[in-house]
Amino acid sequence: MKKNLDGTLLCVSLTAWAVMSQLAWAGARDGETWAGDYSQASSLCTEPDSGRSCANAFSDRLSIVEESTGYKVELHSTQAMQHVCSFVLRMRPEAGKLIHDSASGRVAIERRAGVLRVSSGGVDPTAAGVGVCGAHADIDGLMFSSSGKVG
Repeated sequence: MKKNLDGTLLCVSLTAWAVMSQLAWAGARDGETWAGDYSQASSLCTEPDSGRSCANAFSDRLSIVEESTGYKVELHSTQAMQHVCSFVLRMRPEAGKLIHDSASGRVAIERRAGVLRVSSGGVDPTAAGVGVCGAHADIDGLMFSSSGKVG
């Protein structure tokens, strides 16, 4: 009897752990808002001539505003050689992410462990692709910590 109870408890514990892991991985769910403003030092920023960091001279910003049909997302990031990524996109919630589809590809934002991560799945962010970044900048992998939330 005790052996069966131990096995049952182990099974229930593992199932609960798996469910909680899936929820943490998936990010925002229905009822959890994405809205907010985030700001942080432009950690990828370098000066054009010297290549020195200019992280403290510029700030990366992400603004997410809830609208009736989804979210308006604005991003501005200063990166290598002070090239910029900047966009305003309408995004829809889908499977725990914010999604924007275009002819060039998909841009997504997901939330995991207090971090918002932008991904573009390898789509060219420059004028040849999505058209939101200079030649030495990229949106794929940009992260904004919830500790940088200002609104």
